Amino acid sequence: MENTPITNYNELLLRIRQLKEERSIQKEQLKYAFEEFTDTLNPISIVKGSLNKLVKDKDVHVSLAKAGLNLGTNFIIEKVLGRSRTIKGFLSSILLEKISTPFINSNASKITSGISKLMHSKGEKETGDQ
Repeated sequence: MENTPITNYNELLLRIRQLKEERSIQKEQLKYAFEEFTDTLNPISIVKGSLNKLVKDKDVHVSLAKAGLNLGTNFIIEKVLGRSRTIKGFLSSILLEKISTPFINSNASKITSGISKLMHSKGEKETGDQ
């Protein structure tokens, strides 16, 4: 609003009312902008945004699949060969890990799609039986 000279009391009161309305509008705008700003700094919002980006990233899917397959393989090796029971079991488990890890890393997509097909077909059989 432009500055116009105030010549009487009524103009002064009108101008005061206008300035109060402007102040009220600006206060609401500032409050809204501050809430948006603090929301962007909220750790939960940052984590949610990051997770949404990660979930959509195909490389992350493959990396998580590889990590999951490697963990599963190591768990099975541990249970079958008993890494901590004997020296023979320990050496066997290390050898098997050295063989399985490159195999899993090079065939992760095929393995995960095979597992997914198995899980999907098992789910269809269960729903068809009922």
